[in-house]
Amino acid sequence: MQIFDHTQPVQKHALTVLSAFCSDKEERFCFFDIETTGLSPKVSSLYLIGVLWYDAEHSLFQTRQWFANDYISERDLIHAFTRFLSGFTMLVHYNGSGFDIPYIEKKCRELNLDSPFQHIKSFDVFREIRASKSLFDMSDLKLATVETLVGFARTDRLSGRDCIQVYSNFMQKKYFRDHEAMESERQKLLLHNREDLAGTYLSTSLLAYQCPGILESVEISGRAVRAVFQTSAAIPFPLSRDGELNRDQPAPSQGHIRFSVRFDRNRILFHIPVWEGTLCHFFTNYKDYYYLPAEDTAIHKSVGTYVEARFREPAKASNCQIKQDGTFIPLPKDFSVEDRLLFRSSYKTKQQYVLWDEKTEQDAPFWEQLLLCLIRQL
Repeated sequence: MQIFDHTQPVQKHALTVLSAFCSDKEERFCFFDIETTGLSPKVSSLYLIGVLWYDAEHSLFQTRQWFANDYISERDLIHAFTRFLSGFTMLVHYNGSGFDIPYIEKKCRELNLDSPFQHIKSFDVFREIRASKSLFDMSDLKLATVETLVGFARTDRLSGRDCIQVYSNFMQKKYFRDHEAMESERQKLLLHNREDLAGTYLSTSLLAYQCPGILESVEISGRAVRAVFQTSAAIPFPLSRDGELNRDQPAPSQGHIRFSVRFDRNRILFHIPVWEGTLCHFFTNYKDYYYLPAEDTAIHKSVGTYVEARFREPAKASNCQIKQDGTFIPLPKDFSVEDRLLFRSSYKTKQQYVLWDEKTEQDAPFWEQLLLCLIRQL
């Protein structure tokens, strides 16, 4: 086994984004990527593990690579990698959940080793970017595609398949003691791995579009709510996107509710139409209520007992309601609200709203949560 250390010339911005996305500035992140001679651990070899991390003491990014210059160093690579991870709290990778981690874990079982991943959190950049793929104009989510979007230009042109052949060439040159050719092939592999690490790291800057926003202002403008947020991490490039709220459950009173989100360098702005008129709140514990047909409203039994029996009847789920006039904000279906009433246009409709009032207007966590939900629906 050979060890290679290298200083990586990348900026710190993506690390700031990742910390904001994870809402924890104390995380110690380690990025990793592996190179193998095939997809199946049973019939292939692990020949390179690379890591990238921020060296706070020297204010720069470093890489370390453990390289197997023979076919018997897998155990040594995994041991060294495991020891190295003890200084970190989160392991970051690009689709490592789908390949790198399962591959190493199967190798560990084969070699009777403890998994390096037992005591460290895992963060898959690929899966997080996939959740917001509709924001970006990308043909696919391969690392080479994503890293191009953030402006990373590779020197290396090898594919993973190409690297298998290059490693085979390296071992052949070793057999013939062709040291110059060996070094040339080895450097190709090390460069490919370092640039995979750099690409993974820089791709995390796209997570800025999913980072929590900090509410600056919110107002009713025309027949829409306009909310402005300060970003918790700088946006890599401006974007404007339109979305449709709850595509599978259009509101009968509004039809399909369209909204827009605009990302600027340090601001996020969204517009969403409001509903003005009368909506109903339906109580779920309808057995505790009476329904007053003359007033088309429900009242709790603790109060309803004072109403003459001929003016009341046991409430049903479909009429256990109170009506409210006002201006209402439509909500995404996955939006949870615990401290306020939810309204609908009728019992059978699914689209829910909250009342625009002083409490709602001043509730920054409400708007910040709504922003994240709307982004997920783009």
